[in-house]
Amino acid sequence: MAKAVAQSIRLKPQRDLFDPDFEGYKLSSDGETTVYSRAVPEGVQYKPCQSTCYLHTRLQALQNHLFQDPFHPFAVYFFNSRGHLVKCSYSEGARLSEGEVTWQADVGIAEDVEGEYYYPPTLRFPTQNLAVVSDGRGRLSVLQTDNRSSTHTWVVNFETEADRGVLTDACVRCEGRELHCLLVTITTPDKLKQNPDFVVPDDAFGSKTDTALHLIHWLVLSQKGAGWEVSRNRAVAGRGVLEYCAVDSEGSGLLVLCHSNYLFVGDSVEAVTKPNPQPEKTSEEQPKFTFQQSDEDLTVWLKTGSATKQDVQVKITVNELDVSIKDTPSFQAHFLHPIKADMATWTIGDGRLELMLPKASEGVKWQTLFTPEDNVLGEEVVDPARLEEMSQSLAHLTSDKLNPDPAVDKPAYDPEQLEDCDTASEDLLLLRLDGSSHQLTNYGQLGATQHLFNMQVDETSVPAFCIRHDVDAVLWQPRSQVQFTHLATYHAFGYVRASKTTAKFTCGASDLSYVAVADVRSHVYVFFQPEALTSELRNRKSGQRLHKVSRQLVISLKTHSEVLGMCASPGMLFVLTDKMLYAYCLRSGSG
Repeated sequence: MAKAVAQSIRLKPQRDLFDPDFEGYKLSSDGETTVYSRAVPEGVQYKPCQSTCYLHTRLQALQNHLFQDPFHPFAVYFFNSRGHLVKCSYSEGARLSEGEVTWQADVGIAEDVEGEYYYPPTLRFPTQNLAVVSDGRGRLSVLQTDNRSSTHTWVVNFETEADRGVLTDACVRCEGRELHCLLVTITTPDKLKQNPDFVVPDDAFGSKTDTALHLIHWLVLSQKGAGWEVSRNRAVAGRGVLEYCAVDSEGSGLLVLCHSNYLFVGDSVEAVTKPNPQPEKTSEEQPKFTFQQSDEDLTVWLKTGSATKQDVQVKITVNELDVSIKDTPSFQAHFLHPIKADMATWTIGDGRLELMLPKASEGVKWQTLFTPEDNVLGEEVVDPARLEEMSQSLAHLTSDKLNPDPAVDKPAYDPEQLEDCDTASEDLLLLRLDGSSHQLTNYGQLGATQHLFNMQVDETSVPAFCIRHDVDAVLWQPRSQVQFTHLATYHAFGYVRASKTTAKFTCGASDLSYVAVADVRSHVYVFFQPEALTSELRNRKSGQRLHKVSRQLVISLKTHSEVLGMCASPGMLFVLTDKMLYAYCLRSGSG
């Protein structure tokens, strides 16, 4: 069977959601908040990371131990040191309730965990009356909660053995008949290859630098009477940091935000086939094509030897290029991004075929011409005129003076404006992996940008993810058919978040009114969306009249204990330490 061609994913920001005249944040004191707190007498189920593996250290250190119920956003849960699931909720009448045990979970004591890696217990709420718990030790439990607006004991509806790991997603699909669960674990290339249930390409995870890999277990539970049964178990593996993974809205594919390609290695229903090995490229191998690009067009050259125009047949579509010489296929590949096929032209001469291909999306910089799956070696060449233009535009950066010609309208180079925290060392990739064909069906290269946080916007939608866009932060909501909606912009938050070098947790409220950053200990920073002023405000420097302002709130915790969890609700922020749970009532700003 022919290998499916991955369609390009492009995130299209909405310009009306940006504010080029954003003035920054007005600092407010934490006196504008009302704080409620409850002691956690038995502490939180928590174990400091002892691993030397970077991926596991990162996974464990950034694990949020405070869980929010999207159906009841003012209720939060955590596992205490005895392994019991504790609920606390806020209401205007009762304020912050005392911790009440809803389920006496048998997740054990954190200090007693043996093995190479420790995974804390995790909790997700797929429906109004179901909860899913991974104990981190290899057991997955589906709990019947009934109405969670009142506190009562939950009962186990179904349990199954599962791989040890962190539960990152649990959702229902197919009109509630299927329950999909994603467990993320850490493994090594050797263990992956030694597992008889997995099929791993020899060249996929063979690098000596791969000391650890992420492994995503995708479990599908189907309804069986009043309970559930495991109907399918799939596994996806990949290198590097995993930023986001979720089941798509149809339940047929996996959405992954990462820095390296991920691929299926196991499926209990449809066996994963081992791809044909690709021949190794030699240093003597010549590129099969060369190309140049501008903001509007691509120019491509292919060698044709002594072939004449009558010998060559060229077929150009929006996504594909097909060239034949004397009725024999010579070159076939799929474009990384769409082109305007009806405006494409070609000519032949001097032993080469030249194609002029207008870009469907002007201004987009193509990292390469064809999709990685085509495995076609090519080379981009820079137009000498364009190279000279770029050199002239950057001349002020290579001068021996900070600004040699102040009369020229070019900003002076300020090294304080460029910091290591503002850059990303790896490109961010957005992938969709099909659960039936095991193929990469959609591929988006988002560039060297930073992932900031993930959040559940409403009860049943696919989790959204927030990434940096220039200095701003953009929240993207996955929709059906691999469409992504620009849901909100947090002005200048990309720059602000990069400057928080001791930040541990970042989260946003479901009504999109604010985003919060928690340090490892002691402080929490809240950044609100612009709010209308009741009276006019004037900028002292520019004289500009302001009709709205964005507030920044700095909260100092009463203790200097390490922050173990944080959840944001509309108007309410919950922060968990090893001994205390805080609920901060965030008041609306005023002019």
